[in-house]
Amino acid sequence: MTNQKQTKLGAQNSILSAARVRRLSPEQLGISAPGQQSDQIDDSDQGEKLHSAAVDAVGDDEDGIGAAVLTSDETLHTGIPIKGEGWGTHAIELAVSKAVSNGADGISSVAVYSVDGQSGLCGRCLQALADTRDGEVTIEVLSSEGFENSFELTDLTPWVSQS
Repeated sequence: MTNQKQTKLGAQNSILSAARVRRLSPEQLGISAPGQQSDQIDDSDQGEKLHSAAVDAVGDDEDGIGAAVLTSDETLHTGIPIKGEGWGTHAIELAVSKAVSNGADGISSVAVYSVDGQSGLCGRCLQALADTRDGEVTIEVLSSEGFENSFELTDLTPWVSQS
């Protein structure tokens, strides 16, 4: 057995290590802290900003999918699909997760973008919206050609009541 010196780093940190740990603030990571508002928008720009955010979320990925959700407090959150070995998160799921983790009360509108306008909506994503909705939710599907279609969540999910 070796004599290793271990140091407790903090009362709330249970990791023991002789190495120094650098703590980063949410601002240094480019994210909002829990409970902080991110990208609040007003009603006049709501649709345009929602669409732009979904398209911008894709970045340089020409075949990518991007989603943007608007919460009842008019906060905008975006997401893209994340693929892992044996797991993954869809664009809408990630956007909803970010909204919920930042303290959103409910989702009111969604825009989902894909080049062909055919990708981006599935049962998992619809369920995430149904679980976090604030009344009726409008879902707008966008393609590289522009606006494709608009749906109400209750039209796509008959099991969801309109309450």
